[in-house]
Amino acid sequence: MSKEIAAMNPMRTDRKAERGQILVLFTVAIVVVIAMLGLVLDGGSSFAQRRDQQNVADLSALAGADAYLNTLGTSGTKSAAADAAARAVALTNGYHTDAASGQVVDVVVSGSGVTASVVVTVTKPHTNNFAGLIGMPTWGVSATATALTSQRPNGALGAMPLLFNSAAFPNAICDESAGPCDLETYQEPGTGPEDVPQDATQFNWTIFCLADGNPCNANSSGVRNLIDGNGSSTVINLNDQIGPLNAGSHTTLFTALDAHLGETFPVPIVCTVNNDPTCPGDGAMVGWAYFHLVASEGASDKVIKGYFVSPVNADKLVVNAGGGSATLDTGVYVLRLTN
Repeated sequence: MSKEIAAMNPMRTDRKAERGQILVLFTVAIVVVIAMLGLVLDGGSSFAQRRDQQNVADLSALAGADAYLNTLGTSGTKSAAADAAARAVALTNGYHTDAASGQVVDVVVSGSGVTASVVVTVTKPHTNNFAGLIGMPTWGVSATATALTSQRPNGALGAMPLLFNSAAFPNAICDESAGPCDLETYQEPGTGPEDVPQDATQFNWTIFCLADGNPCNANSSGVRNLIDGNGSSTVINLNDQIGPLNAGSHTTLFTALDAHLGETFPVPIVCTVNNDPTCPGDGAMVGWAYFHLVASEGASDKVIKGYFVSPVNADKLVVNAGGGSATLDTGVYVLRLTN
């Protein structure tokens, strides 16, 4: 009888099938909604955790680089101090290597003499809530930071076209935080064949060969362009060439320099064989310094006045692979995050 009724009313069977399909779709939809909710909530939480880890990695890398910079001794001693300092900062902020929990603080110090990089990677699993219901109880969260430090950077951006002699260091460096600095007076080289500063009291104008389109034959126009352009628009390395000007009045260059009174900028330091027996040749660049310009007098005396400073971080100085080696400590250093 029931078969006959069903045969007489096929819509009843179709409705049962539809109800079954709806139940399956509803179940699938619930799973999808939970999965999406898990991704949103757990994703946001893991993002916040990663941001915290990134902050810790940044601080740890900088602490390690600072320790390398300020520790005396061999590269090994400095590297060990950098490693310890980086891990100490991570621990203070709640991160340390713990195999049981899957938490890892990895520190890699690549140091050679006065230059080093400190790479800190902080890894910690994120415990999921909703996402755990679909088979993802944890996510690996990792953050990496790299800090670079160097006591003798070999490149400069915005270098002004003023040369100074290595004989001026370290006596010419002034600590501005300790009080007013005494002005030093620098004059151009004499009228003889010398075109680079011969001692601690001299300076000269220069171009950076091929920088900003300047050829290697020095000329006042090229120097003036560098001064008006606030220094070199490209990074100048220590193994690049310079082109000092010959003796002359150069009055217009002193006038151009007036626009930079009160400024502090990077300048190249060169050696001469009469002051440094290890100098490879007169005019070889051996380091960068930061010079604070106070006066430029081109009408009669033709001198500039100022002093060298040791900044907390020489932001216009860089360390370039293949850029040459600085052999002179000029009181400037680099300490910064590179990623």
